[in-house]
Amino acid sequence: MVGSKQDFGAAQAGLQGGDTVLTTSPPAVTNDEAAQIAARYFGGVGPCDPLTGERDRNFRGSRPDGSKFTLKFINPAETVAETVMQIAVLKHLEPRSPMPVPRHLAPALAHGQDWLDWPAADGEVIRVRAYSYLEGTAGSRLRADESAWRAVGQAAGQLDLALLGFDHPAARRDFLWDSCRAPRLLPWLDVITDAQQRLAINDFLTRFESRLARYRAELPCQVIHNDLSPSNILLDPEGGTVTGVLDFGDMVHAPRIAEAAIAASYHMTDATDPLHTLACLLDGFDSVAPLSALEREQALDLVLARLTQRMVITARRALQFPSNRAYILRSQAAASQLFDRLIEPWQRHAAF
Repeated sequence: MVGSKQDFGAAQAGLQGGDTVLTTSPPAVTNDEAAQIAARYFGGVGPCDPLTGERDRNFRGSRPDGSKFTLKFINPAETVAETVMQIAVLKHLEPRSPMPVPRHLAPALAHGQDWLDWPAADGEVIRVRAYSYLEGTAGSRLRADESAWRAVGQAAGQLDLALLGFDHPAARRDFLWDSCRAPRLLPWLDVITDAQQRLAINDFLTRFESRLARYRAELPCQVIHNDLSPSNILLDPEGGTVTGVLDFGDMVHAPRIAEAAIAASYHMTDATDPLHTLACLLDGFDSVAPLSALEREQALDLVLARLTQRMVITARRALQFPSNRAYILRSQAAASQLFDRLIEPWQRHAAF
């Protein structure tokens, strides 16, 4: 059955709310079905091209004027509230964001609804929505220099300023990709095959939970994008400026410093001095959204929290969805290596 849940072992028993979207298969949709829906409801012409994605089934469509759009067949485990939130944030950002974000496209013949309820061949109703397709250089082409790292931090700060004033109940859902909830991964550490690294992750998550309980109330919190990875940013041709932000599906209400820390965790992996990369990115964020001393002090905690998520969650999901293994694990090895490089500096940092 489309979207049927599969057993994820004993650890899945702790999954709640927004977590089930991580353990539910994407809808089964053919290219022809996507093209038919694109033509009837979104003004599409010609075939639709499949796009990669972890949770949803995505396609790129075209309109007669040459403009492109993304057609998203939503994972059946995603709640209506999450869908509403993701559409609402695009509407909120359209007049406020200094950098391009996708523009929501309402379907025709939907009686004013922001998405289409599509009855699939097996009888399951799948939500479908669309938004403009942004062109640009892939975020993986970011230059490895101070200016580019600061540019990523500046973009993160600008985005969070634009997100101020936006809120939605779904942003407070129980979601495993919320870095503040990383200690929930402790029962899943069996997927880490290196015994020494497994012990280090266990120690980190235990201490992180204690430290977070002490300092979280003092950190400025808001709705954040929560995944400014290279997959979700676009660059200028020179690879030094962020020109667009994609995919708001992981939004959470969290300490805003997590936004910068999560972005940094992806760009520190190949750096000669990853802590210097982090400092540059924080400086870029601070240039538009000034950071407190406490926020800077806790950034490394949140970098490591995201690294543990990238190691553990992806390993679990790759076991469940072997056909999508390469995409799911695309950044796991880099996360593992960076965790090993940073854990000793963090232990010294956390001792004070």
